[in-house]
Amino acid sequence: MVRLLPLALLFACQPAEEDEAVPLPTVWGLETLPDQDPAEDVVEVNLVATEGQATIDGIASTLWGYNSQVPGPLLQARVGDTVRVNFANGLSEPTTVHWHGLRIDNAMDGVPALQEPVQPGDSFTYEFVVPDSGTFWYHPHVRGHEQVERGLQGAMVIHEEEPLAYDVERYFVLDDILLDEDNRLAGGFDPVGGMTAMHGRLGNTLLFNGQLDPLQAEVAAATRERWRVVNTANARTLSIDVADAAWQVIAVDGTLLTEPWPGVGPIRLEVGRRYDLEVIPEAGAELQVVVPTTTGDAAYPAFQGALVGDGESPDFLFTRGPAPMAMDDVEQELTLTLDAANGQYGVEFMINGLRYGEGDAIPVDVDTPTRIVIEETTGLEHPFHLHGQFFRLVSRDGGGPFVPGSLDTLLVDGGERVELYTDFSNPGRWMAHCHILEHAETGMMTEFDVR
Repeated sequence: MVRLLPLALLFACQPAEEDEAVPLPTVWGLETLPDQDPAEDVVEVNLVATEGQATIDGIASTLWGYNSQVPGPLLQARVGDTVRVNFANGLSEPTTVHWHGLRIDNAMDGVPALQEPVQPGDSFTYEFVVPDSGTFWYHPHVRGHEQVERGLQGAMVIHEEEPLAYDVERYFVLDDILLDEDNRLAGGFDPVGGMTAMHGRLGNTLLFNGQLDPLQAEVAAATRERWRVVNTANARTLSIDVADAAWQVIAVDGTLLTEPWPGVGPIRLEVGRRYDLEVIPEAGAELQVVVPTTTGDAAYPAFQGALVGDGESPDFLFTRGPAPMAMDDVEQELTLTLDAANGQYGVEFMINGLRYGEGDAIPVDVDTPTRIVIEETTGLEHPFHLHGQFFRLVSRDGGGPFVPGSLDTLLVDGGERVELYTDFSNPGRWMAHCHILEHAETGMMTEFDVR
């Protein structure tokens, strides 16, 4: 991971004594935020956002990070735990922290519509109970197109009450950033105008847990591993594949699947999406990131596992998870049209003909079977993200893959019509938006008022 120096941390981060709480499983790849509270059902951590200097390929560049790291440290808890995050803003501009994928109280969701952004030098305590296990991540929801690109992104795992007994767990944060000819983070964050407005800010450099080079470790024969993978890029859709190992997808967007998804890659990993993979090393184990180019797909190794030891490969551990939300008879139906128009300074994106802030929140009934139809009219892809709720994919008429399970993010292809199902089980005001951050910044966001 990239480390930023100097950074003035506003909290003294001292871990609780090891014998004061039952330790959480070790996750390889990122440092874990130390728990300040000895209670077994409370996780209290200190998190600071600030600026610093980082070296990229030998060249110093200004990045922003959480607790001196890009990506930020791993926040771990168990389902049902109370999580308390003492957050301090060391930036020169306001910010928040959004907990991507968590179905928590909307006052803690980290969006400016409900939380006054944390001003420079100020602090805020996020506190919530985590109802779902899975793989999640955190990032700002203020000027996210710039703040996330500068490095404000972090990993989060909510473990099951009785975690599956994998020999090793690993977390991979996949990102791309745009560097200039001097290998410094490129400027030009204005989301309006040019190709950035159309497709979002596409980077020219892949990062794997903040590193330019592939991550490396030994992988033991006759073992099973759980890999958690997230795409935190501003706009680039990635694909992932696994080589030299047997593998299967066991969770999507953090939720375990009813049945595993056979490992036949590459599989599409849209912005904000998470996959959990079960991996059994054979000749090793390599995570590959696949990026389309003008001459065909190019595969880049993100993780290279060197095989050690010997032994017969075991069967897969994961065979069946809990059923996703039941799809009952629909009682309310909504249509979201993803569209765009030329604004004063360039292309601006909208939902139902309105830029974010131009209309009221869409009222919906809580605990009500709901069909959401998304109609894409711009010819561009949009990763649709719904805060505070899960949904299921019912149908799609484009070329995209069918994705099973309970989701919070789905890539809608250009010109596509997608049908989703949700029960809106979590009351409150919740955002829905394109997770191409430049599209969201120019207006492709709306809100649901779940009453």
